[in-house]
Amino acid sequence: MDKQIERNYRIFCKLNLEKLPSKLDFNDFKELGNVISLFIDRIISFKKNSKALIWCFSNVKKTKIFMKIFHANEAGREIYKEEIAKSIPEYSYKTIAKIIDEGFVKGYYISLKVDGTPGKDGKVKNIRPSEELIIDFFNLSLEFIYSMNSMVKKIKP
Repeated sequence: MDKQIERNYRIFCKLNLEKLPSKLDFNDFKELGNVISLFIDRIISFKKNSKALIWCFSNVKKTKIFMKIFHANEAGREIYKEEIAKSIPEYSYKTIAKIIDEGFVKGYYISLKVDGTPGKDGKVKNIRPSEELIIDFFNLSLEFIYSMNSMVKKIKP
C-alpha cells in the first residue's frame, strides 16, 4: 500500500465519525478535509470584519476574559475584575485588569448596572460587552451555524 494511503487510513480510523449525522467512508475522507478547511477559512474571513472580535480573540488570555464577561452578561450576573481573576488563576490579577482596562478604552467593554441582584460593593464596576461586540459575536456564531450546516450537507451520506 502507498505510504500516503496508509497514513490517510490511520488518520481515518482514529476519527470520531459516529458524531456525524451520516456515515462517511474512506473514499470521502479527503472531501471531508477539504470541506472543513473551507469552513474554517470562511469563519476566519468573517471574523476579520470586526475589530472587536479580532481583539477579543487575538490571544488565549483575551478570549478567556471575553468568555467570562459574555457568560455573565447572558446570565444577568454581576462580573468584575476580581471575580474574573479568581476564575482564571493561571493569569495574575494585574494581567487580567490590564486587558479589561484596554477593552474599556477601546469601547469593547462597558460598565452597566447588573440585570439581576446587585452585589454589596457599589464601587465595583460591573463589566459588560459593548453592543457592537455582542452583535459581532452573535453574527460570527450565526455564520458558524450556517457554515456548519452547509458543510454537513456537503458530506456524502
